[in-house]
Amino acid sequence: MQAQIFAENQLVSTCVAAPGESCTIPAKLGPYDIYFKNGVTGWRVAYQVDSEAKTFTLSESNGNYVLA
Repeated sequence: MQAQIFAENQLVSTCVAAPGESCTIPAKLGPYDIYFKNGVTGWRVAYQVDSEAKTFTLSESNGNYVLA
């Protein structure tokens, strides 16, 4: 899975994690957008815009991805 953080349409940080792994990426203060994509296909599986959260958990449930 690939995670990308954008602030004002500019890529701030990115990381790639395999199933069961976690990664830490720095986030700028203030609202930002975070996108989770399938690292192989590039398809977006989850996203959150205007977030100020410090942590995210991406889980799979019944074939769908859930962002918490």
